[in-house]
Amino acid sequence: MSAIRIIAAITILLVSACSEPELSFDPDPTKGSLHTVNWPGVYQGTFPCPSCDGMKTTLTLIPPNQYKIATEHLGQSDIPFKNGGVFNWDETGNIIYLDRGQIYHVVEGRMYLLNVESQRIRGDDEDKYIVKKIAELPSKSSIRSDSTPYSSHAKD
Repeated sequence: MSAIRIIAAITILLVSACSEPELSFDPDPTKGSLHTVNWPGVYQGTFPCPSCDGMKTTLTLIPPNQYKIATEHLGQSDIPFKNGGVFNWDETGNIIYLDRGQIYHVVEGRMYLLNVESQRIRGDDEDKYIVKKIAELPSKSSIRSDSTPYSSHAKD
């Protein structure tokens, strides 16, 4: 499935999802997740998918603002779509915006996929829009330029 179809499917899911009152954060950015949470690392979860058994997503956040993402359409293909890019923090230091259009609320040990209005997705499947931290980043000395988010290991 092409990147455009993936983004379109996620957008449709986000637009059609129910939303709750706006997320609110302390206006002091030094109290935001950027400064208070150990956010760098590898996150993984499986999002609902209308045309497959789920979109297994592995997202690696690399300081200061880079990411790698691999998305596998379960029940369709064993070959994940891989991409990478940059992300930006919002002014509160709690939400990141991937350059591919996805928005996440960062908290300790997990991230919540947000809708296009930067709000939590609510409803029967709301617990399926979470990626959980599964690994810390390897030390800088062990990261190779050809490493992938799910095969990188620190060297002893």
